[in-house]
Amino acid sequence: MSKEIIADLGDGLVLRRATKADTDALAKFNGNVHGPKEYATYLDIWVRELMSGKHPHISAEDFTVVEEIKTGKIVSSLNLIEQTWSYDGIEFSVGRPELVGTHKDFRRKGLVRKQMETIHDLSRQKGHLVQAITGIPWYYRMFGYEMTVNLSSGRYLDLQDIPKLAKDEKEKAVIRDATNEDIPFIQSIYEKNNQRNLLYCKHSSEMWKHDINDRFPGGVPDTSIKIIENI
Repeated sequence: MSKEIIADLGDGLVLRRATKADTDALAKFNGNVHGPKEYATYLDIWVRELMSGKHPHISAEDFTVVEEIKTGKIVSSLNLIEQTWSYDGIEFSVGRPELVGTHKDFRRKGLVRKQMETIHDLSRQKGHLVQAITGIPWYYRMFGYEMTVNLSSGRYLDLQDIPKLAKDEKEKAVIRDATNEDIPFIQSIYEKNNQRNLLYCKHSSEMWKHDINDRFPGGVPDTSIKIIENI
């Protein structure tokens, strides 16, 4: 696929849509530009997953990049992930910009602003009613975002907090990896849990299949779906 140039930004830079051929360069770029260093491997893997074509809500072409013409180096990038949210039972489409980053030598040149304008236009073309982003509040206010709702919630249990079996006690349940056959059950539990929330993100069966089968190990978020079954 040829490179789709969106705009000549001057100073030897062009803004364009990414292609799958950019995967290695974009994975390395995001691994390097988003600190701290211990996140580099996670981000590298996550970018590869998002660009692989296996994710149901984003592809390589949903990334924008700013490229230095003389070197072919990527100096800034972000992407758009498509989601469906529900507010009091009313579903609507959402565009989520993610992985916003610029190389330190090319900051304060308006490169993110140009890409945000492109992504917002793409989001409107896709029919998204709103855009939502997570990150630094003061920074994203410059692009029209405001603080709105809590980011996340959930229940957490550390393995060391699980009581040990008594001497003659036997396990009453097993924990196993989820399979595609478990998706109807998982979806029903997810929807039931979200009845307590006025606003939440929907999760399609395609996304559950991706989470179970196509996640790249070691990426972000590095999660796996488990089923607890009575013995």
